[in-house]
Amino acid sequence: MALEIAGFTVVTLYNFTNKYSLMTYMEYPIILMQMYILLYYVLKYKYLLGSCAVPISALVYFLTVLGFAVDFLPKDILYYLVPLCTPLSGFAKISYIYGMIKTGNADDISLITWIISLSTNLSRLFTVYIDSGDMKLMCNFLISACLSGGVLATAVFYQKRCSIKIHCTKELKFKKYK
Repeated sequence: MALEIAGFTVVTLYNFTNKYSLMTYMEYPIILMQMYILLYYVLKYKYLLGSCAVPISALVYFLTVLGFAVDFLPKDILYYLVPLCTPLSGFAKISYIYGMIKTGNADDISLITWIISLSTNLSRLFTVYIDSGDMKLMCNFLISACLSGGVLATAVFYQKRCSIKIHCTKELKFKKYK
């Protein structure tokens, strides 16, 4: 989650500091809000909110964001960070897949979120193709769409597997008591 938050933050700041139209990058702030909420609940249910690292990390993060937003920090740094967002986002998605495979469980994964992610990436791929045909951006969205599809497919597989296992267990218990 931290990797995705970092990547989405860099892209959002890059677009904001270059004064691009908000409509061209609106999905990033929306996804960031979603990620903040998810991170809060992960920290809450893992009982990590009381850790002193959480407020310190949050303060450093928000001061950095504010520094870029008000042009205190040079936006040239963002030019170097933006190309790193694709591998960063890819690594985060691979981490999701690895976590599901390792635990054999995908109950914590929202299928709707990954359907939205996949469809957003595919639509951005199409719009970049129509608008500019920029191969770098198209490769970025293609890789991101493939990895989002991978997370979605893995989550569907493990959620169906888990529901089948629960259903079979309930039937066995029912037959046992007959």
